Amino acid sequence: MRQFDASFPLACAMAALLFYLFALAAPFLEIEAYGRFAQARLDTGPAQLLAQGWGLVAALVFGVTLLAPAAKLGILLLALGGRHSLPPRLLKAALRWYRPLSPWAMLDVYLLGFLVAYTRLTGMASVHLDTALYALIGCMLATAAADGSLDLEGLWRALDQRDTPPPPGVGDEIIGCEACGLLNHATAEGEQCRRCHAPLRRRKPHSISRAWSLVLAAALLYVPANLYPFMVVTQLARTQSFTIMHGIVELAQAGLWPLALLVFFASITIPLAKLLIMVVILVTTQLRRPTLLPLRARAYRIIDFVGRWSMIDVFMVSILAALLRFGQFANVRADLGASCFAAVVVLTIFAVNAFDPRLMWDALDAAQEPSA
Repeated sequence: MRQFDASFPLACAMAALLFYLFALAAPFLEIEAYGRFAQARLDTGPAQLLAQGWGLVAALVFGVTLLAPAAKLGILLLALGGRHSLPPRLLKAALRWYRPLSPWAMLDVYLLGFLVAYTRLTGMASVHLDTALYALIGCMLATAAADGSLDLEGLWRALDQRDTPPPPGVGDEIIGCEACGLLNHATAEGEQCRRCHAPLRRRKPHSISRAWSLVLAAALLYVPANLYPFMVVTQLARTQSFTIMHGIVELAQAGLWPLALLVFFASITIPLAKLLIMVVILVTTQLRRPTLLPLRARAYRIIDFVGRWSMIDVFMVSILAALLRFGQFANVRADLGASCFAAVVVLTIFAVNAFDPRLMWDALDAAQEPSA
């Protein structure tokens, strides 16, 4: 068996942590407008959203830009750095959360939201990029390098070498563990995985009903998310409301077509496509239709990957609200559309995660069974 090498992913994770800590302490953007000065750190946007009365949106932005990246790096450093000294069961319990937590660490999406906010700020104020911005970029690149170089299965096996050997499986049924990927011989659902001790499930419980509930809730919120103002901008005592589409049109009129297309794709196309694809997948799965299974499986993987990128507009509003706090001279406030849209993004991500894609292939197994 090839020896597990943790040196490069560990070095990348340590570098990412250093960049992250510096990004927390220093401002990443400073502006000057109408003789006034403001600067923003990572926590400034959530704090300002909370002060404006949008507590749930503030909690979401705080969670995916500060808590989730820190937790992900902490788990990675704990598992890689402590694999020779700390109790294997402790490390395995932490490592079980690494994969589910990774999509919620959204520093890469946050930086795209910053790019959109920056283009709007340059027309309203004098903008200065500060050192923490480069630390954020460094954290994102180092984290991506750690993810890309990490042999997660090799890490699980390295922890197994120090753990008490698991008892051999006695059941006739083989159930794959969703947390660590190990195939277990089990007699019934609910037994613990022999490697990470997570409960084993043949399929996610109530997968179809939970996914339908989340999809319908997201579909209902998608309408007000696009009809109601996303943010309200005050400049020189003149107040203007912006919907998502209004903001896209403004970017296009300013000649920023790449950014306009990016925001249109992330804020309009992706959420709508996720809802439509999930409806098709759920209906065909309930009807036990085996048609176009490879295409449906690829579509599911795509919407699972791209869903997080819809947060660009939410991050853009949090950055603008953090910086433009000059009263009647220049001010940005989030509005109802931002809250509805953030809910749509979260609900569609939960809907995709709630659905068990193995149910699609169960239809193929049923179709291939010989009729009585």
